[in-house]
Amino acid sequence: MNPYEVLGLAPGASDAQVRAAYKEKARLFADDPAQMREIDRAYDEIVMNQMGGGYSQPQSDYAQGSVSLGEVRAKINAGRVDEADSLLEAMPVTLRSAEWYYLKGTVQHRKGWLEDAAENFDRAAQMEPGNGEYRRARDTIRQNRSAGYRTEDPNKKNDGCLNCSACDMCSGLLCADCCCECMGGDLIPCC
Repeated sequence: MNPYEVLGLAPGASDAQVRAAYKEKARLFADDPAQMREIDRAYDEIVMNQMGGGYSQPQSDYAQGSVSLGEVRAKINAGRVDEADSLLEAMPVTLRSAEWYYLKGTVQHRKGWLEDAAENFDRAAQMEPGNGEYRRARDTIRQNRSAGYRTEDPNKKNDGCLNCSACDMCSGLLCADCCCECMGGDLIPCC
């Protein structure tokens, strides 16, 4: 199998051309697991070759094509998040692409691990700044993280007060006064 032919490229294609061809083929054959394995295997071989590894040095089951990012996406979409996570973890660090970090972030987001998911979405968006899917995921999780009642100000020194504000203290006192009044006491006589 010539990996360049699988992706419809001429040997010596640039990194950008390889990524674009892979994305196009993956989009076309996303519902065909056998075809996706072949496309992923071809992409991995080209990447390994460009990194100096050559076609004959698969590093794991992932590099041999038994695991593909298309399969990982399918498992995530089917709600089989733990299986998708296991497949992602089986991939060697040297082959982890922006898509890997995006999918890892998606798995973590589904598990409720928002901080880890945010880090992986950030990494994916940094690796491929032109990818709208990665940027949207990063921006969405940033918005979700900042929508809470208490957000930490990175410029504010935490001196043990847990970032309390005057409004928090005032509200707490009013609440305490109401509780005391219900029990027959009065914490704040003027209210």
